[in-house]
Amino acid sequence: EALAFLEAINTGHPGSISTIHADSPVLALERLALMVMRVGNRQARRDVLEYAARTIDVIVQVGRRGGRRGVLEVHLPASNLLWVG
Repeated sequence: EALAFLEAINTGHPGSISTIHADSPVLALERLALMVMRVGNRQARRDVLEYAARTIDVIVQVGRRGGRRGVLEVHLPASNLLWVG
């Protein structure tokens, strides 16, 4: 499903959303790469990470801080920009 997701969002049609559970936006990319590699994909981890970073525009981490749920981080993988709230 992870590889199908990356292929689907890279078709030239704007607008896509998905969820993944990870402790940070960077670890979300790592987890996505591991999911792609588990299905027998022979691409190197680095290649999968680079493809995901070029394909995914934004990663928003949502969680709890101080008992309140909200946006914790916003990560723009292609530009390597990170906002921490």
